[in-house]
Amino acid sequence: MSSSASEEFIVDSTAFYMGFPFQSSLKCYTTKAVYDEIEHIKKSYYRLQALIDAGNLTLREPDQPFVKKVIFCANNTGDKCRLSLADIMVIALALQMDRILISDDYAVGNVSANLKVQVKSISFNGIKELRKWMPFCSACHKSFQPGTNECRICGSKLRRRYKTHRA
Repeated sequence: MSSSASEEFIVDSTAFYMGFPFQSSLKCYTTKAVYDEIEHIKKSYYRLQALIDAGNLTLREPDQPFVKKVIFCANNTGDKCRLSLADIMVIALALQMDRILISDDYAVGNVSANLKVQVKSISFNGIKELRKWMPFCSACHKSFQPGTNECRICGSKLRRRYKTHRA
């Protein structure tokens, strides 16, 4: 990452809730999906438009191959069911631009870490272990592949458990 790139960040909605873009003169990027997700901030304050006007916040969309890569990874880790469209898009943008992602969302952090996207957390120390979520049946104790919602043996709704390894 170049020195100018190290002063640029990708921000998700949790970064806005924590005030990160407002407390910094650094260059931030986000997607339209994230911008739409924080609609109540836009209605209450003109601060977002001021950030855009000052050039400190830019809306940018990731290219489709990066979005597909994020979705593939999220399916593999079992986090897909926990990610919104805004989450997927912002991870894809961080991957594409090779920038640090500011987020306090664990599923966003887990998928990002698996994609080797650096994540900075504002309110906690960040991810110390990568997780792969696996559906399992609490009735008959069988495990299934990510994306399965119902036990093929007894018909029970599946729960999730994870396997870990160091980040």
